[in-house]
Amino acid sequence: MELKDMIYHRKSFRSYSSEQLDVNTLRQIEDFTRDAKRLYPQEKLSWEIIGPEKIKCILPWRAPHNIAIYAERNTEALVNLGFVFQQVDLYMQSIGLGTCWLGMGKIVNEAGEEFTDHSGMECVMMIAFGKSKEDYRNSTEEFKRKTLAEISDIADERLECARLAPSAVNSQPWYFIHEDKIIHTYCMERFFRKQFLGDMNKMDVGISLAHIYLENADKFRYFTAEKAPAQKGNLYIGSFEI
Repeated sequence: MELKDMIYHRKSFRSYSSEQLDVNTLRQIEDFTRDAKRLYPQEKLSWEIIGPEKIKCILPWRAPHNIAIYAERNTEALVNLGFVFQQVDLYMQSIGLGTCWLGMGKIVNEAGEEFTDHSGMECVMMIAFGKSKEDYRNSTEEFKRKTLAEISDIADERLECARLAPSAVNSQPWYFIHEDKIIHTYCMERFFRKQFLGDMNKMDVGISLAHIYLENADKFRYFTAEKAPAQKGNLYIGSFEI
């Protein structure tokens, strides 16, 4: 299944087999990650595949593999992270694996001590992955999401792919404003979200933009507008044409 088709069937998996993936599959995932499109190529981004023994997490389940993702904590770096690794997430599901974004995990060393620094960057997100007996979604009716009218000033069917994007605690923080052929993208920054989900919601917006890119790969053009419409309580992220 193509990545853009996986958008309409993807789900977050929370049940995994303990079976380790073979070296070839792990190498394919690493190769895809290295070649995935960047939204902000200038932003530093690093990752490594680690096992569950290197993770401390309050969640009751574990996956046999995890991608630990390292980046700086500025808006462009976090949006870029979401954009890149949602492509990776969809790729892994397209080859039959289960995945789940994991924002609550911490990396530990052999002594069980937490650490975050890697080449001068923090581990700001993980993706759990592996084999699972769970099924993908059969249709978009199985998604619990806002309506198009709630995420955009116009109920634009072209944004259906963004509407279905995953987000931290399903907060769905993206909002789109149309201006002629340009669509401006915002992150909704309500007090609760800003205090507790701020960094993750910026990644979430990158995830939604990855869906838009994959649906429009041949014509997607992303840029920073000189004068984007002001939106009270919403952080301007960037603009695109499709």
